[in-house]
Amino acid sequence: MKSTLLFAAIISLAFAAKRFDGDQVLEIMPAHEGHLKELMLLQMNDTRLDFWSGPGDLSHHVGVRVPKEHLKEIKKMLKNNGMDHKVLIEDVQQLVDEQVASMNLTGSVVGRYAQFNEISSWLDQMIAAHSDIASPFSAGKSYEGRSLKGIKIGKSAPGKPALWFHAGIHAREWVAVASNIYIIDQLLNSKDPAVKKLTKDLVWYIVPVLNPDGYEYTFSNNRMWRKTRTPHNSFCPGADPNRNWDSAFGTTGVSRNPCTDIYPGPYAFSEPCTKSAAQTIMSLRHEIKGYISFHAFSQLWLTPWAYTKKVPDDFEDLMAVATEATSRVMKRHHTSWKVGPPSHIL
Repeated sequence: MKSTLLFAAIISLAFAAKRFDGDQVLEIMPAHEGHLKELMLLQMNDTRLDFWSGPGDLSHHVGVRVPKEHLKEIKKMLKNNGMDHKVLIEDVQQLVDEQVASMNLTGSVVGRYAQFNEISSWLDQMIAAHSDIASPFSAGKSYEGRSLKGIKIGKSAPGKPALWFHAGIHAREWVAVASNIYIIDQLLNSKDPAVKKLTKDLVWYIVPVLNPDGYEYTFSNNRMWRKTRTPHNSFCPGADPNRNWDSAFGTTGVSRNPCTDIYPGPYAFSEPCTKSAAQTIMSLRHEIKGYISFHAFSQLWLTPWAYTKKVPDDFEDLMAVATEATSRVMKRHHTSWKVGPPSHIL
C-alpha cells in the first residue's frame, strides 16, 4: 500500500512539474557552412530552443527540442533557409510520462531511473556488502550541499592503474547515471571471471551523479534541466558544469547568455561540483590512467580536444582504445558510433 501511495505521489509530482505537451524534437540536416553558422547563433542566443545535440560539421545532424507554440515559426524558418529536417520525437511529454510510469519504486536501483537519495543509499549498501574490495569516497559537495558520493572498487597498489568514471554532469541525462550504476553492479556482483579480474587488475573510482542538484531538479521541477542550480543571477540560475572546467574555459561552444544551456558560468570552477571533482581527480593523478565522462543522446566516443584541432601526445593510444571499445559496442548492439576529438568529428 505504501509503495502504491508513493508511486501516486511521484506521478502527481511529475504532472505538477514543467510539462512539454506537443513539444517536438527535430533533426536538422545543415547543407553548408552558412547553415552551421545560423544554427550556432540560434544555440547561443535563442533560449526558446533546446539543443540536444549542437551544430558541428556538415556530417553531424542537429537535434533540437522545439516548444509547441514555436513549432510553426521554427519549421517555416528552416524551410525558408533551405534546411532539411525531420521529426525525431512527436511529443516529448508522452515520453516523459512513459518514463515516470515505468519507474519501479521498489527493489534495486539497477536497471531503472533512481533519484539521488536512492542511489546514495544503494552505494552504502554495496560498500557494506563488498567491504573487501569497495570503499566510499567523496568528490566534494554541490552548491546545495549534496555529497558527490563515489565508490572505489579495487585495492590501490604501486603500479596498479586506476580509472575514473562519472555521470550526470548534465542533469537530464538519466541514462548516463543508470549506466554507471549498472557498471558498479557488474563489477561487484558479476560471477563472470573476466569481470572479477577487472576488479583485481584495476582500481575504479566512480561518481554516478556529479551534478546532484540539477539531477534532483529534473525529478521535481523540470525534466529537461541540464545545468547546475547555482544562483549566479536572479533570473536564470545554473551553469553548464561540463563547460566549467579550467581547460580553455569559455573559448568554444559556449554562450555568455546565462539563460542558455551552454552558459559556462562566470568563471572557471564557479560551480562547486566541478571545482571539488577536479581537486579530487588531481589528488589521484599519479594513479588514474583513464577518465570517462558519460553522456546521452548521441553515439559518440569523444577524445581530446574540443577547443583546438591539435591533438595530445598520446592521441594514437587514445584512438586505439576508443576504436576497439566502440567496435565491440557496435558488434554487440548493432549501433553506429563515431570516434575522435570533438574538434575533428563534430
